[in-house]
Amino acid sequence: MRHQDLEGVFAIILSAAALLGPPAAQAASCAPMQPLPAPGSWSVVTNGDTTTIDTAPSFFPPGDSFGPNPTNLLPTVYEDSCDAGGNPIPNTLPSTPEHPYNLHPDPVVTPLPNKLSPTNDLAAIIKALHGGKVSRSQIQFAIDILEGNPVNRLYSGFPVLHYNGPLKGKTVTPTLDANGNVVGGTVNIHMIYYDSHIESDTSYVDPTAVNDVPWTIHYTVDVLDRGSDDFAGYIMYFNAKLGTANGGKPNVGLDDSFFPMSVGQDSERGQRYQFDMKMAPAAYWNLTYHWGWRIHPPRVQVTENFKVPINGNPRNFSEFQAFCPTHAPNATGDCPELRTDPAFRTAAINMIGDIAPAKRMWNDFRAIQAGAGGSTLKSLIADLDSAFDDWQHRTRLPKGVPEDPNYDETLLFVNNTIYGHVTGFTRDMQMEVFKYTGRGSQIKVKLFNGDYYNHAYVLVDFGGIRGWENTFQNTLPLGGQGPLFTFGRNHWWVNTASGALPIPVATRPPTSSGTVLDFKSMKGTDDPRTPLFNRIDARRTADMHTRLTTADPTFGETLGAHDVIINFHYDPSPRLRMYQFDALHHDEAIWSPH
Repeated sequence: MRHQDLEGVFAIILSAAALLGPPAAQAASCAPMQPLPAPGSWSVVTNGDTTTIDTAPSFFPPGDSFGPNPTNLLPTVYEDSCDAGGNPIPNTLPSTPEHPYNLHPDPVVTPLPNKLSPTNDLAAIIKALHGGKVSRSQIQFAIDILEGNPVNRLYSGFPVLHYNGPLKGKTVTPTLDANGNVVGGTVNIHMIYYDSHIESDTSYVDPTAVNDVPWTIHYTVDVLDRGSDDFAGYIMYFNAKLGTANGGKPNVGLDDSFFPMSVGQDSERGQRYQFDMKMAPAAYWNLTYHWGWRIHPPRVQVTENFKVPINGNPRNFSEFQAFCPTHAPNATGDCPELRTDPAFRTAAINMIGDIAPAKRMWNDFRAIQAGAGGSTLKSLIADLDSAFDDWQHRTRLPKGVPEDPNYDETLLFVNNTIYGHVTGFTRDMQMEVFKYTGRGSQIKVKLFNGDYYNHAYVLVDFGGIRGWENTFQNTLPLGGQGPLFTFGRNHWWVNTASGALPIPVATRPPTSSGTVLDFKSMKGTDDPRTPLFNRIDARRTADMHTRLTTADPTFGETLGAHDVIINFHYDPSPRLRMYQFDALHHDEAIWSPH
């Protein structure tokens, strides 16, 4: 964006702040919750191939979300948020004028020995293949990159193929006082930012030890080549502790930081950032998103509370079901065969759809390693070029996936990732749904499943219905995004509030081996610990038709398909119009247009 455009946005937000005036003195010790939508004020109805969502209505009068005075913009309250009982939830005030980074001290920043990324190394190997000068060890290096096998790189252990969900669980280590009482705790999370990707070694955290006390996430973030961004975690909290009467219902979401990493003069060198993020007592915690707003989608990754079940099962049960069926789901990522047994690892990778760009690269490199030559080798190299390019661009559909021009969005769930495109949108870096401008808008979404296991669609509102705060802090002098994306809180709601929407599973091509997991393997339960929106509704699943859509004949598989029609009855939040993700394999399976 041009500098004068930034100044214009800056002026709009300053004018909004002036109209709101300075924060008023608060009688309460915390910022009160916004009311929840009334029961029955929304509906999710499935009829065969199509689900229609009628969202809850807005609590605010109609207005322009993108003007200087959105009606759903709440006055900023410089207090922690309240829970359903009116009690303050510690560590829920992310930023104040006196302490812009209120939830973490300044990060420790150190240079990296190199900033080479998987993109750099895969590109070099494919280029060498075109020149006819490549060794078997280089081909094996490419396979190791894709599988996440140990290599002499900072990204070692972060696979491009997303089959390692069972290994991505951790437990919070409690901190005790002199009397043996739990007074806090810490969990360590390692992340890498590069190209269009954010990858993490942690998708599920068991925070049982710190359910009732504040705790800390220690982040180690390596910014590799083309990974410059702002560190921006977005935390979603419940309105009461899990296990209590209101536990599991939506409350507040907040940006925990917006700290610029490797931007400006530092953008040419790799750097490591270490953040210590203050968290509320974990019984309030649902999950934390890590956004890469400079390229979004696709830069985003999530870490979830392991103790929030799905259909009465552990939150990561679908990861084990698909990739480690010999082990019961657990919080510590215990599936050693994925690391030690090549045949077990291959079987797990073969659960990923053959249409996935990362799987295509893996198949191609393995065929070259096996000795392919002549015209076969040429065709494999040509497909590598295509698959490598598709892998880098999640804001378009990869080869073989048809876009439906009668729908506003087409989304492909594959490789625990989502590829997508907004019909008619031409800019590559960031998708926007211009059609959704306010209440009364209708958006039609075409869903495809390219994997041989379950995916399920969820749609969340980030403050359109119940309101949002803009805790404005100007980070432009630091090289940040400044007024474009700023600290804030919002009162979230789940539009698929009666359960995630299953997407039929793809069929395997004749050349692919392995099982197929459909939704018959899942059981609907009335487990009271499971938030309603975290259930896969058995009745709705039975009502859905299993419709398959033919992909490019090159791949020999058909895609599972389902249609969603959304009737919006609220004005959008200007920061994010639609938040869409996979309930069963969340991690990086997120695709949310502005």
